Amino acid sequence: MERPRLKLPTERSIRLTAGLIMFTFATCHLVSHATGLFLLDAIQNIGHDILLAPWRTPVGLCLLLGAFLIHLGLGLTALYRRRHLRLPAIEAWQLGLGLTIPLLLAPHVSDARLGVLLYGAEDSYFRVLYTFWVADPAVNLPRQLALLIAVWTHGCIGIHMWLRFRPWYRRRMRWFAGAAIALPALAILGVINAGWDTVLRAAVVPGFAAAHSVSAATGAAIALLAFRLQIGYVALVALIFVARALRNVYERHRSGICVEYRASRRVHVPRGFSLLEASRWANIPHASVCGGRARCTTCRVRVWHGCECLPPPAQIEMEALRRIRAPAGIRLACQVRPTADVAITPLLPVARALDGLRHDLNGGREISVTALHIDLRDSVQLATGRLPYDALFIVDRYVQETTAAILAHGGYVTSVAGDGIMSVFGVDTESAAAARQAIAAAAAIWHAVDQVSADLADDIGAPLRFGIGLHSGLAIVGAVGPPDRPSLQFLGDTGNMAARLQALTKQMNCTTIVSGATVAAAAWKTPPWRHAELEIPGSDARLAAFLIDRREDLTAADRSSSDGTSATPVATA
Repeated sequence: MERPRLKLPTERSIRLTAGLIMFTFATCHLVSHATGLFLLDAIQNIGHDILLAPWRTPVGLCLLLGAFLIHLGLGLTALYRRRHLRLPAIEAWQLGLGLTIPLLLAPHVSDARLGVLLYGAEDSYFRVLYTFWVADPAVNLPRQLALLIAVWTHGCIGIHMWLRFRPWYRRRMRWFAGAAIALPALAILGVINAGWDTVLRAAVVPGFAAAHSVSAATGAAIALLAFRLQIGYVALVALIFVARALRNVYERHRSGICVEYRASRRVHVPRGFSLLEASRWANIPHASVCGGRARCTTCRVRVWHGCECLPPPAQIEMEALRRIRAPAGIRLACQVRPTADVAITPLLPVARALDGLRHDLNGGREISVTALHIDLRDSVQLATGRLPYDALFIVDRYVQETTAAILAHGGYVTSVAGDGIMSVFGVDTESAAAARQAIAAAAAIWHAVDQVSADLADDIGAPLRFGIGLHSGLAIVGAVGPPDRPSLQFLGDTGNMAARLQALTKQMNCTTIVSGATVAAAAWKTPPWRHAELEIPGSDARLAAFLIDRREDLTAADRSSSDGTSATPVATA
């Protein structure tokens, strides 16, 4: 029996682990600073002697130093590998702060750790705060506060980029943001409070300054050591940028490839560029909504020549192509890095060269939403035998009542096409609340349409018949339209699936169909509705769904979810 292969850690996982170790140390350091709110003795006895004690042991020092060197080394390696530095704002801030931190950190490490190990300086908050607040506050204090803010901001950006797509993090993002702001604020207040106590003691306590300061020779040696570390780091970063420039020159003139755009032009780009990067390099318009992360297929191209020389699609590209049933010869430009000459045609024409580093939506973001689609049945008969304005009055009354029910339950109406209304829930709430709001809105819509039928019974004769479809999933939500009149829209399969479920209500002889994804998103146990496995037109897969024939069944399930009975929220996978 073949033994399973050991899964080795990836470069990304190693870098993440090293970053988490340093972020843990930074958190302990900030909490230690915050104890300064209780004056100097507290920051020494609690912060230094308890909270930071594990990090001053040989094991703690080796762990922290190793994590720092690994994280810095992998970060500089990634910087060298980058073909260009056009980045989203948040990533640019993270990179800039990451490059700045070692410069700010060198004086602090030289004084607080290397000064203790190499020159026998006192290892205490008393000496450190004396250096900051008494010895040379004009230089040391602003630099230390800048280091604190830079390290914490860089770490928080990294944590956010790591967790941003996890539902539990999105639900609690405000709490994380509050903690991320409160902790450094408390740390700064603690340092200020303990610093004032240090200044006071240095002025009134005899011998305090002599006991917690270093000699001029030791101070000069520590400052020289910090300066040498800074010069060495600057030289290393400069060497990386020089190496990048030399590599780009070599690849452009000696090792480039030719990308031919059919009916357009030929461009020569360095080897290692993706096809999307080649388009940007040559300023050729090329759509890319997701920013080159294979979360859309807008950058797809048809490869006319050289397809056999391209590397095979990775799993993430294969899943995206399979989802749109792409035929042979179609590839995602953001994922393909050709090693030989190729000829391609971008399949989605655009009028301008998108930078590909943002959604081509105003404020677009990918979130989990619930779509609700409703449509009147046999609406053509409403116009039969009636004056146009009479028919319009009936449809308008239906639209007004329906949209009011959607808005009352936290939804957004994204389109009204005749008597078909599409809406979305989850723009302002987390996914579980959005699914519950959509189900409650469906019950309210049912009641509202029944009320319209009762009010207009003498005119329309038979009650209005309609169908409702609900489905939950990921969608890109943003403002679309002219700059002066943008409207909220959501793009993706979620809305399409809700519309298909609504259309299936006729075939399944029911009024509402709620997909299993919506029930799962609402974190409900199986509700007491009729279950079915539906064949969705245009899809090979079957979809689990629940069919609802009576309004009472929908309102009862929604009510029981609030009361904690049959549809009690539970943890779902």
